[in-house]
Amino acid sequence: MDKNKICRAVMSFKAPVHIGEKEKLYNITRAFAHSDTLMSGIINAYSLLYGKDETEKLIGEFINGTPPFEVSSTMPYVNFQYFVPVPLGLNMEEYKNKEIINAEHQKELKKIKFVREKDLFEGFPFKYKPAGSFLIPQSEFENGSKKAFSLGRTKERARVSIDRQTSSSNIYYFSHYEFEKESGLWFYLKINNEEQENKIKAAIRLLGDEGLGGDRTCGLGSFEVDFKDDVPQLKSNKSKYYMSLSLVNPKDEDEIKSVVFYEILTRSGYVYSKAGLGIKKKTVRVFGEGTVFSSKICGRVVDVTPEKFLSHKVYCFGLAFLVPLPEGVMLFGSR
Repeated sequence: MDKNKICRAVMSFKAPVHIGEKEKLYNITRAFAHSDTLMSGIINAYSLLYGKDETEKLIGEFINGTPPFEVSSTMPYVNFQYFVPVPLGLNMEEYKNKEIINAEHQKELKKIKFVREKDLFEGFPFKYKPAGSFLIPQSEFENGSKKAFSLGRTKERARVSIDRQTSSSNIYYFSHYEFEKESGLWFYLKINNEEQENKIKAAIRLLGDEGLGGDRTCGLGSFEVDFKDDVPQLKSNKSKYYMSLSLVNPKDEDEIKSVVFYEILTRSGYVYSKAGLGIKKKTVRVFGEGTVFSSKICGRVVDVTPEKFLSHKVYCFGLAFLVPLPEGVMLFGSR
């Protein structure tokens, strides 16, 4: 792989996945993992393979502003069509008025959360129609494939907890997401240090064996990964707008001022480490995926180490993975 070349990491899940929405709420699961969750899993897998010293050296490069690699958040693929989040502030109503999107009701537009990667980067060259959370070419409806267009479904498993003192039992439900056969998740992987490429990919493969998300000891979250080089050219030095495909924690006031459309998320949770489990990390606020910026920004890695946790530092990955939006993209207020 050439330096700074971006590839696509396609995850084919061998088991359902549980990605928590909030601590201790087991009956709710997301279908996607944010970039900080994904990076945490990769770094832990790297530590298992290469040890503490090598891992600290790797993390040091992130802290010093020279990340050896970068990742986006995970995104869905359905029938091997790759989707990205809708840019926040995209004027769906204007696309409807120009007959680019065929939607009967306003609520159909509000449900759209993902668009095909190639459609976004090519400026939506076809006619489209909503299919739940996805925007797909109208021709797919005409071919009668709407019913087969499904990412997967949420299911529940009954669990029993036993009180240690009274031995009384209590039934609760644990949710997981089950992907369709030709559907799953993918993410962008950018290698900045070519010497680290094989190690990084090995860590991602090990993460597939270990599992992504919660309840991995019960077999959830395992996947196989395939690295593909079929990524469209994402380079543009003259784009008016940039969209982040990762969580972003701005490094300074100038980066905050470049935000145009955004969603703020709160990231918390517990430390996942061989040094200690069940210890809550410090909370951090980030911009969510789909946030639109007026200039290229970097973001930063945030120290979220709990107080009195001395085994090692704990970080939240808040580096921006930006893609340029094409000229002519219709955002609210743009001309």
